[in-house]
Amino acid sequence: MKLLQLALAGVLMLCALSPASAKDVPVQFESGHNVTFITDDPGGVIVEFVKKYSDMRDARTKVILSGECVSACTLMLGLLRPELVCATPDAVLGFHSASVITREEGKPDIAEHGSEMSLLVFNTYPAKVRAFLAARGWSGANAHPDIIWVKGRQLRKMIRPCTAADLS
Repeated sequence: MKLLQLALAGVLMLCALSPASAKDVPVQFESGHNVTFITDDPGGVIVEFVKKYSDMRDARTKVILSGECVSACTLMLGLLRPELVCATPDAVLGFHSASVITREEGKPDIAEHGSEMSLLVFNTYPAKVRAFLAARGWSGANAHPDIIWVKGRQLRKMIRPCTAADLS
């Protein structure tokens, strides 16, 4: 089990360190800043988000959260520079534990709690986010398939509000 955790951590770190491909380069706006808007991101494969956010961090991309960011999308909290991330009043985060999906031809997909990946994701978050999630029943290692929604005042404790300068 410990060996698997170390191997997964190594894979995540290798993905984070590899250079961006041309399709992952953020758009440059008239302001001269690289900006990405997150408006409706349901999440996805954890390793892909680690790669994407590591590339964005290295490019010093500004991120504006202006809608839903759920599941693996929330990894931005631990992988991006906090000073380059802001949230509009419409921003919402959704957290839950990771799943591992087993696919076999001719059989229905089987989704199971991925304890190692859940723990890796949980430990990527800043301490204040981990404390918030633990207070709501998710410690990282345990299964928590229900989404923990965060918005409004509580979200502003995790991500700074966008200013007029952020949006120009």
